[in-house]
Amino acid sequence: MLSVYGEKGAEAVFRSRLMRGRSTAFGVRLTSLRMTLLLVCFLCGHCFAQRQHGDADARNPAVLQQGTNEFGGWIGYSPFSFVLKGTSKDRELFLVNLQYARTLLVTRPLTLKYTAEVVPLTLEFQPKQVYMVGGKPLVNPGGTLYAAGANPIGVQGNVGSKWIQPFGSGSLGFLYFNRQMPVIGSSQFNYNITIGFGAQFFPRAGRSFTVGWKYHHLSNHYQGRFNPGLDSGVFYAGFSVFCTKPGR
Repeated sequence: MLSVYGEKGAEAVFRSRLMRGRSTAFGVRLTSLRMTLLLVCFLCGHCFAQRQHGDADARNPAVLQQGTNEFGGWIGYSPFSFVLKGTSKDRELFLVNLQYARTLLVTRPLTLKYTAEVVPLTLEFQPKQVYMVGGKPLVNPGGTLYAAGANPIGVQGNVGSKWIQPFGSGSLGFLYFNRQMPVIGSSQFNYNITIGFGAQFFPRAGRSFTVGWKYHHLSNHYQGRFNPGLDSGVFYAGFSVFCTKPGR
């Protein structure tokens, strides 16, 4: 190198390469610093957005939290009976239900709730009818029958998190009537199964209104001499209040 550049030329080349090395190292450190700052800013922004989203969900009265308890009731009426599983015709049904629900699972598309109901009053309106049994007429008197019972096993699934949420539901339970229902010779005790759909409205925090329709089937499961069964389509409306533990 001395022979090519001379002593002063070699010293100049050496200093030039040294300064270039320092500049490159400083540039690398500067690039790393920028990347670190960008990463920190991104993470902070992401966390802030998540927090804002969580706060928005917490402020949204239609978003139920896991563990929320719901207390309410509904009134339903079926203007006629039809033949599906049961064979009893020309019957009307009126129901008063008190309901408890607990939110089990909350996801983006679905909110799943366990439901249990007490049925303090059921009215079944039936006409006088005559049946032929074994070649002999059987007269079933008309009138109003009274019953009470419970639906201890039930589920409801709400779709979405808007202030109007469509849902599907189902329940299993029983009703005990003041006389054999739906005909003489059947049973006072009847099992009850329902499958339905509707919409739940959340106009304000801690309150909701519900409207819906459900298929309602009664059967004594052949515990009586006869088991004609009763199928009804119940239109109903209800109201609920919510209780969430502090801190949720």
